[in-house]
Amino acid sequence: MDHYFVPRSDCQRAFARTDQPALEIASGDVVTFETTDEAYERLWRGESPDEIPDEDYNIVTGPVVVRSAERGDVLKIEIVDIQIRRAWAVWIPGYGPLGDLTEQLVVRPLPFANGEIAISDRLSVPLSPMIGCIGLAPETGTASTLEPAYHFGGNLDLRELSVGTTLLLPVQTSGAWLSMGDLHAAMGTGEPAHISLEAAGEATVRVTVEKNLQLSAPRIVLEDRTLCLSVLNEQGTIEQASHLATRQAYDLLVTEFSLTPFEAYAYVSANVELRLGGPASPIVIAVVPHPVIHSQS
Repeated sequence: MDHYFVPRSDCQRAFARTDQPALEIASGDVVTFETTDEAYERLWRGESPDEIPDEDYNIVTGPVVVRSAERGDVLKIEIVDIQIRRAWAVWIPGYGPLGDLTEQLVVRPLPFANGEIAISDRLSVPLSPMIGCIGLAPETGTASTLEPAYHFGGNLDLRELSVGTTLLLPVQTSGAWLSMGDLHAAMGTGEPAHISLEAAGEATVRVTVEKNLQLSAPRIVLEDRTLCLSVLNEQGTIEQASHLATRQAYDLLVTEFSLTPFEAYAYVSANVELRLGGPASPIVIAVVPHPVIHSQS
């Protein structure tokens, strides 16, 4: 197993297969991605939001090619560490559900120490680093790092994408072409203001190719639960996403926990939580607590 570093200068504004990847690795290698907060620094230095292209707000570092990954495989991405180097609070007039409450652009660098990030002299919140945007290249063409999100990742904006989490993504093309960026120092669930405490830093992940796992959508695995994601494009509906997420939860219980169809159905009815994901797409998450299987006497 080798450990590699990809600097923020190796960056992209879309998920795509490019002529020259930033790095090629083997399955099982560890990679540290240095990410950028360039757009927020530009705002802080006085540029208008209208002067900054939308795609500059979600620049991703990469892509990294994984040599043995083929279409139909699953890329297992274990988040080993996230280090925040700089953080911002940004309030942009007209942007997001609260954008109409200000007429003035506010951009503030935020100090942080001892696991807390200071919003003001009298108010702080826990420092909770996470990866906002992480994904693979599509089979052809390009995919946005802003919206929508995709079944192979993208701007997912999920708080669970933090240290100790494993993200599973279906590979669309040979090499997978993994990129990530848009670190957050802290973010409310669902990114309610459509912006978080934005950040730059480094995210370290272990990347493994899974050859025998069938997956058609992102999946997040934690110690005691699994999150099945239904990610639809801008034409999808929340109802459709809810149905797909529920079906994925059922299939997980049958295939990976060996529940009978009726056991899986009843377990979903009794113990699975449905909730919304980030604002980039209609995303519904089925949160599946890992069942405790009692041995038969």
